[in-house]
Amino acid sequence: MKYTFTTLAFAALSFANPVPQSYSAPPSFRIKNVVSGGSGCPQGSIDINWTDNRVLPIFFNKDFTARVGNRADAVDSRKNCQINLGLEFSPGYSFAIFSADYAGWGDLDQGVTGVVKSTYYLSGGQDQSSTTFTIPGPFHGTYYKQDNVALSVWSPCGSDALLNVNSEVALTPFATPLTGTLAATREGARFSSTLNIQWRKC
Repeated sequence: MKYTFTTLAFAALSFANPVPQSYSAPPSFRIKNVVSGGSGCPQGSIDINWTDNRVLPIFFNKDFTARVGNRADAVDSRKNCQINLGLEFSPGYSFAIFSADYAGWGDLDQGVTGVVKSTYYLSGGQDQSSTTFTIPGPFHGTYYKQDNVALSVWSPCGSDALLNVNSEVALTPFATPLTGTLAATREGARFSSTLNIQWRKC
């Protein structure tokens, strides 16, 4: 494949909500538990840390890569990652995910289509927010996906909550002589996706 290196950017709006005004963050905040599962992030294969109480970076490894072509099995065409984050913070606060940033790379023949999808929800709640980003081949380069998540999905007022993020990368068609690779990591290295948190007193 001989393509010009391309950078593709996409902003996904789940609801037409503006970036929120600033609220006070809780005095204390920590991740008390992380559970991951799926073909793209088996338990123990990701790292999650934070730079402060508003930003959560998630580091994936090469497992989070979908492939199609002669050397790929059908199960390789879609990789999924379900992450459950147990958060603990000062009493009297509530939080919402208001945006998320993703980056990865792809190498797709003409006729191959890539999809990057993300879903966000809180355990015990009814609301969820999903975004989908489609990459048509031919494509060779880096993609960037930014999600603006519904601000109406706030955690219950309290001191802990369970946040769920379900992400996937997928390629179609499944059985094809064409080739395609779509990764949620930087080529040759791990990469971080970032969840941005908004807090409010309740």
